[in-house]
Amino acid sequence: MAKKAMTKLEIIDQMAKDAGVAKTAAKAALESFVDICVKEVKAGRSLRVAGLGTFSLKKVKARKGVNPKTGEQIKISAKKRMSFKAAAQIKELLNPSK
Repeated sequence: MAKKAMTKLEIIDQMAKDAGVAKTAAKAALESFVDICVKEVKAGRSLRVAGLGTFSLKKVKARKGVNPKTGEQIKISAKKRMSFKAAAQIKELLNPSK
């Protein structure tokens, strides 16, 4: 069974506790980081965070799909999305070698 995802408020609480700062400061730091990620990726630049990974822009081509309700074919338009690739340190922590 999957565990519940951590919420933004829980992240802010944990950041404030770990850094020994007020929750308002932790909230401002988190929101600033998210804003920077979005601005950089939207501008077409990758954002690399050492020890965490790289956020980048991926373009998804237009394709044909099927409406699951009616079964009719539909056209799904091209779009952009943010992608994340974990750093080697994270991959090693998640999948330790034996």
